[in-house]
Amino acid sequence: MDYSISNRMEFILNKDKMSNPQRVCELLQEELKPIISNYLLLKNEPIVRFRREDNKNIFFIELEAERIKPFGYIPY
Repeated sequence: MDYSISNRMEFILNKDKMSNPQRVCELLQEELKPIISNYLLLKNEPIVRFRREDNKNIFFIELEAERIKPFGYIPY
């Protein structure tokens, strides 16, 4: 099957009920990094962790940023 990036995440999170939670964490990390990098100057790679609690899937996103990127201007 050929999936675009957004369709891949939808498939993994909503349809692939047998997927490995660690694999979901890895894919979330890959998908989130470019988005987060638009707003923050990252010091290191974001870390995504997973925990199952009762009947819930809980994801934790940990990142360290040097600074928040400025908004409202166009860089040269």
